[in-house]
Amino acid sequence: MKAAAAQSRIGGVFLAFVLVHAAGSGVAQASPVTIEISGVEGEAHKNVLAWLDDGTEIESALAARFFRDRARQRVLDALMAVGYYQPEVDIQLSQEADTWTLQVAIEPGNRVSLREFRWQLLGDGDNDAELLDLLDELPLRPGEGLHHGNYDQSKSALRNLAQSRGYFDHEFTTSRLAINPDQGWADIDWVFATGPRYALGEVEFSAVPFQAQFLDRLVPFQPGTPYTSEAVVDLNQRLLESGYFSDVVVTTRRDAATDGQVPIQAELETRERNTVLTGAGYSTDEGPRVRVGFTRHYVNNRGHQFNTDLRLSDLRQTVSARYTVPLADPLRDQLTFDVGLEDEAIDGNRSERALLGVGRRLTFQSGWTRTQTVQLLEEKFRVGLDEGRARLLLPGLSFARTRSRGGLDPDWGDYQSYELQLASRQVLSDIDIARLQITQTWLRSINERHRFQLRAQWGGIATNNFSDVPLSLRFFAGGDQSVRGFGFRSLGPRDASGEVTGGRYLAIGSMEYSHALQSGWRAAVFADAGNAFNRLEDMEVEVGTGFGLRWNTPVGPLRIDLAWGVSREDVPIRLHLSIGPPF
Repeated sequence: MKAAAAQSRIGGVFLAFVLVHAAGSGVAQASPVTIEISGVEGEAHKNVLAWLDDGTEIESALAARFFRDRARQRVLDALMAVGYYQPEVDIQLSQEADTWTLQVAIEPGNRVSLREFRWQLLGDGDNDAELLDLLDELPLRPGEGLHHGNYDQSKSALRNLAQSRGYFDHEFTTSRLAINPDQGWADIDWVFATGPRYALGEVEFSAVPFQAQFLDRLVPFQPGTPYTSEAVVDLNQRLLESGYFSDVVVTTRRDAATDGQVPIQAELETRERNTVLTGAGYSTDEGPRVRVGFTRHYVNNRGHQFNTDLRLSDLRQTVSARYTVPLADPLRDQLTFDVGLEDEAIDGNRSERALLGVGRRLTFQSGWTRTQTVQLLEEKFRVGLDEGRARLLLPGLSFARTRSRGGLDPDWGDYQSYELQLASRQVLSDIDIARLQITQTWLRSINERHRFQLRAQWGGIATNNFSDVPLSLRFFAGGDQSVRGFGFRSLGPRDASGEVTGGRYLAIGSMEYSHALQSGWRAAVFADAGNAFNRLEDMEVEVGTGFGLRWNTPVGPLRIDLAWGVSREDVPIRLHLSIGPPF
C-alpha cells in the first residue's frame, strides 16, 4: 500500500510537471528551423529535404530534442527510399537568436542497384501491346539505382492501365522485391494475371424525350467492342457536345456484366428546350450593332433543331433561319435548310437579297469539315452608277479546318478555308460564274511573351459578264479584318463616279507581332497589304501599318488598333476596334 501511494505521488508530480510545461509552451515563441544537408546531392538531397522540411517550428528545448530524434529516423527513411540502405548520419541541432539550425551530415555509402527485373503476363492480356509497351517503359531498369517510389508507381501504373483496358479481374499473383544491402543489389519478380478482357455492352440511357435510335447514333462504339476507358470518356464528351443535355454522367456497371460485356449507364438531364439570345456590340467596320436569336434545341424526338437570327447595324440588316437534321453521326454529319433576307448599304452601294439553301456538313476525324451546298440567290443591287438584278442557282463546296490551343485567347492555332461556288445560265442562273476564295490564318508563339500571326486571303471570279455579278459575290478590301488603315470595303476598282465597285480578284496579306504585358494585356505592331482588282496588271497594293493593344476578355481578345494607310498621303489615321477569337 505504501509503495502504491508513493508511486501515485510520483505520478502526480510528473503529471503536474508536464501540465506546467505544456502551459508554458502554449505561450512560448515558436522559432523556425533552418535545414542544412551535406554529403548528398541530386535526388537523395531532394528527398531528405522533403522528408525533413515539414514546416515545424520549435517552441522549447524539449520540443527541440524530440525534433532532432525524429529527424534522424526521417533521414534514414528518406535515404532508404532512394536505395541507400547503409548510410552514416550525424545530426546537430543548434539555436542562434530566434532561429534553430538542423545540420545533417551524411555519408550515404553504396547505393543498392536493380540487378534483375523479371515479369510475366498471364490471361487475355498476355499479348496486349499497350501493356507490353508500358512494361518496357517503366523506370525499373537493371543497373539503375533502386527507387521505392518508382517501384510503387510502376505497380500502380500497370494496375491502372489494365483497369482502363477492361481487365477488371487483374491481380499480382507474384510481387516480390528482394534486396541485399550488403551486396548492393535488388531483384524484382512480377507475375501479373490480367484475367479476361471485358467488352463494352449496351448503353442504357435515362428517360429523355428522344428516340432510342437517335440516342444510339450518339454512341461512338458498338456493343462487343473491347473495353477502353477512353471510349467511355468519348461517349460522355459527345453527349455533352451534342447540345441536347445540360448534365451528363456516364458510368460503367461492372456489377451487371454478362457474357463478358459491361453495360454502360448514361444519366442525362435534358437542357432547356428553347433559348433566346440577345446581344449588342460595336466595331469600326459596321458601327453599333444588335442581335436577337432564338434556338429550339430539339424540335422532335429525332433531335431536329431550329434557330432564327436577327442582326441589325447601320450598314446591314439581316434575318435568317435554319432547320438542322442530324444524320448518321449527329455531331459530325448534318443536313441543313436555310432561308435569309439581307439589306445592305455601304457608301454608294446597295444590295437587297434573298437566299434559299440546302447543305450537308460533314466533319472528319482529321478536323476538316466538308460543306456541300445548293443555294438559290435572288439579289437586286446598285453598284456605283450601275443597277442590276441577278438570280443564281449556286452549287458550292468548301473545306475548312480550325485548330487552336488556349481557349478564347489562343497562343497557337491555324484556320484554313477553301470555298468554290458555281453557276450556269443553263441551270436557272442569269450568268455563268465560278468563284473561288481561300483564307489562311496562322498563329504561333515563342514562350508566353512573343506571339506571331500571319493572315492571307485570295479570291477570284471567272464569269462571262462581270457587270452582272451581284454585289454580295464581288471582292472588296479594307477594314478591321482586311487592310487596316483604310475604311471598311473602301479598296477596290472604282467607276467614273469614284465609287468602289468591287473586283474580280482579291489578294491580302498581314503580319502581326504582339508582346505580353501585364494582367491580360498585349502590345501589338502590324502591317497589312493588298487590294481587290480586276486585272493583275491593274493591281495597286495598298499598305497599312500601325500598333495596338490586345486585352483578354471573357468573350475573346478586344483589339484596339491605330493604323495608317502609308501607301496614300490622303488617308487619315484610323481607329480599329473589334472583339472575339482570331479564328
